[in-house]
Amino acid sequence: MTDNGVPSIAIRALEPSEWALFRDFRLNALKAAPGVFGGAYDTEVNDPPEKWQRIIKGQSDQVFGLFDEERLIGITAAFARREDPSGETAALAMSFILPEYRGRGLSRLCYETRLAWIRTVPQFKRVLVSHRKSNEASRRANAPFGFKETHRAPRVWPDGTTDDQIFYELLLTGSGDHSPDAQPRQSR
Repeated sequence: MTDNGVPSIAIRALEPSEWALFRDFRLNALKAAPGVFGGAYDTEVNDPPEKWQRIIKGQSDQVFGLFDEERLIGITAAFARREDPSGETAALAMSFILPEYRGRGLSRLCYETRLAWIRTVPQFKRVLVSHRKSNEASRRANAPFGFKETHRAPRVWPDGTTDDQIFYELLLTGSGDHSPDAQPRQSR
């Protein structure tokens, strides 16, 4: 808490040494919302520490933690998209905020932080994000940042149900996009 009683919420890059904190939060998120993530609890629970450490931070990967003081209340990530052999595509993933902290604009903070980080990695030329069709909160979260829908595809989600996955793209154009102070582009 700050001096005036307002919670002190901050976001920062996680370090590989924080792998256990990240792992526990991620696994709890997968259990709490099995139908919205690409990964599944039953698969990730068996991942070794080294994999969790690699996921957190790499040359073109970063997981961020959202904290209320010292308490981890959310996670979000940006990764080089493995399906793009050129390495020019970043993907946004793993966003989860504890239910009691939702509706406070923290999702916007997660987007701003990831996009600012992506713009510091010169190889990235575009950013992709996707969500389950029924996940309206995810659609609303990416809308202010200029993402354009590219396509939809049916998918069987980890909870066993089938629903479309909606994909969006944000093109990073111009040399200013890769400065640390670059602001997210707004669609007009």
